[in-house]
Amino acid sequence: MPGSAVTTSPTVRPIGLTDGEFASLLQGLLSAGKESLLVVNRFTCSVFSRTASTDAWAFEGIGDLGGDSLSAMAPSFCRGIVKWAETTEAHPKDADLAALTVSSATKKLVRTWQAGVVTATTSKGRKGEVKTKTARKVFMASAWRCQFDGCGEDLSSHFATDEPANYSYLAHIVASSVDGPRGDAALSPLLADDAENIMLLCDKCHRLIDRVAPAVYTTEKLRDMRARNVADVKRLLAGLQYPPAEPIMLIGNISGQPHHYLKRNVEDAMLNADLRPSRDEPEYFCFNSYILHNPHSASYWGSLFESLSTDVPRLKALLNGSARGRARPHLAVFPVHSTSVLMLGGRLIGDTAGASVFQFHRDKVAGNQGGQWAWPSDAAEPSSDKYRLNVLNDFSGVNEACLLVSLTFDIAHDRLTAQCFESGALQLPTLKLTADRFGSDVIGHPKDLELFGAKLDEAIRILQDQWKVQRIHLFVGAPASACFRVGQKMQARHQATYVCYETDRGFGSPFKKTIEISSTVVSGPSGEQVAI
Repeated sequence: MPGSAVTTSPTVRPIGLTDGEFASLLQGLLSAGKESLLVVNRFTCSVFSRTASTDAWAFEGIGDLGGDSLSAMAPSFCRGIVKWAETTEAHPKDADLAALTVSSATKKLVRTWQAGVVTATTSKGRKGEVKTKTARKVFMASAWRCQFDGCGEDLSSHFATDEPANYSYLAHIVASSVDGPRGDAALSPLLADDAENIMLLCDKCHRLIDRVAPAVYTTEKLRDMRARNVADVKRLLAGLQYPPAEPIMLIGNISGQPHHYLKRNVEDAMLNADLRPSRDEPEYFCFNSYILHNPHSASYWGSLFESLSTDVPRLKALLNGSARGRARPHLAVFPVHSTSVLMLGGRLIGDTAGASVFQFHRDKVAGNQGGQWAWPSDAAEPSSDKYRLNVLNDFSGVNEACLLVSLTFDIAHDRLTAQCFESGALQLPTLKLTADRFGSDVIGHPKDLELFGAKLDEAIRILQDQWKVQRIHLFVGAPASACFRVGQKMQARHQATYVCYETDRGFGSPFKKTIEISSTVVSGPSGEQVAI
């Protein structure tokens, strides 16, 4: 066949076009005066184009050649510029064009082929040879939701009318017919009525796997998809027996990067911790995702204190039960904020059994079960001596002291303020809490927070019960959950005043004062105050 070599247009062409998209593509090619070649197998079609008969065919797209596509090219049939060829290749775009028999496309030819597609992909897909008992198993395993990854459409009622009915398709993974998509001479008859070989799909997803891109959605890919869906449904339904918890988002802009909240990840992380959300949307506190992160800027704290003036009373109402008219709920806390705000949040919520704290794992892929909020499933339980407390400078009778918490990095003494370190020596009694290693992933297991909290208790007993200091200078380099735990360990009834510090911008920059937290108020760097 002259000009049979195949090239690909420099523009990236879509793979897996719907009928409407295919129609638009064909209409554009024909309007431009290009000759089109439709190469079909039993289920799907690839289209190629060329400007002159001596040109190489350029691949344009692959997908569902349906009624819209037929209407788009029907006026061109009489001009003979739409060509037709059939192949046995699973992916028609991979066919050897030079070896194909090419003819002019006609409406009758296309309609006959389309009828064959319908017979092969839908005539037995809804009920047919699938027994009622088998179908019931599929409905129960999917909870009447589309099992295609990321879809989940409710197929037991119509979204617009809420009219209950069966809007689902029972789609075979290994086709029930040998000639169907993913058909197999040996397995097709054996698995035709096997519930584990059937997925519940909506119309769009059913068309996608059978007619738009059957070569993409292989048996293996669909089996994996179904298995994930069944496992997710079981886990979600099992979550109904878990105690409810109120999700709390302590979220802020960190280093110019607003945190991207994914509801499903939060829900999954809670389910992994044997909790279920008590409400659809979480409560937000100290939310400042659109404010440039700079904890040493007056405008940063001015905006946050304005938020705190309403957030603190709101949080108190939630904690004492008055916001809901019932006892304090169990809380699921998701913290990503500046160090000082995280410690303040921990102080407000307190160290009770009514709060579960989650850690954001930056290096975990989003596809991890529960996303980056879920505790890594491969994390080893930490040893009981993972965290250490050292006295760097013993008590000398003064009423102030320093507490260094070095988890993500080792806090160098020359980064402290002159009041705490000067002329190569620590100026105040100083404790240092650290772990057996440094890193952003040092808090990787729920027991990490338990062990870290126990060391914090020990540090605070020394600072307040033994040394009886009135002001504690806090220098913290730790993951978000650990910063929050520091605040939780502040003793609200008889606590010293905690002076919080954060590093300035740049590697190795010095720590600078941010806020002070007393037993009654939190004070900002410019004199702002909010009662706590």
